[in-house]
Amino acid sequence: ASQAFAATICQLRNTDTNTDMVDAPQKENNELQYVRLTLLDPFCSRGIWGLNYGATHFGTGGIDYAEQYLNTDDPVPTTNDPLPLCACVDVTGVLERESFVLPEGETMHCWPLVYFARYGYRDSAFLYHGVDGVRERGSVDRR
Repeated sequence: ASQAFAATICQLRNTDTNTDMVDAPQKENNELQYVRLTLLDPFCSRGIWGLNYGATHFGTGGIDYAEQYLNTDDPVPTTNDPLPLCACVDVTGVLERESFVLPEGETMHCWPLVYFARYGYRDSAFLYHGVDGVRERGSVDRR
């Protein structure tokens, strides 16, 4: 079985072309910059001693906005709980899942990645945290 986890970090600078940076926050050096982290059903443990690693670290370290897509019914440990430093989208019960055909040898751990690729990216890719009603960190949107 393949690993369904994926993370995308997008960093925009005022030198990037074809990017509307009007609403992006400014850093201390006045450079327009925005760092966004998207986690797709991430494994949140770091060895046997770091069971809360994801909850305390995913979304820190200069990340302006962090979002997490998850489902709560897959068999992979430490992937089924919302992360407090992320805006969470729980795709466990979405209608689109009914027509999803699970690839041979996979578990539903791959569903958040599929959902994001098909539906999530277009809904949130170019929105900035705190602007235009983007979900707040710590919130859970159950679709």
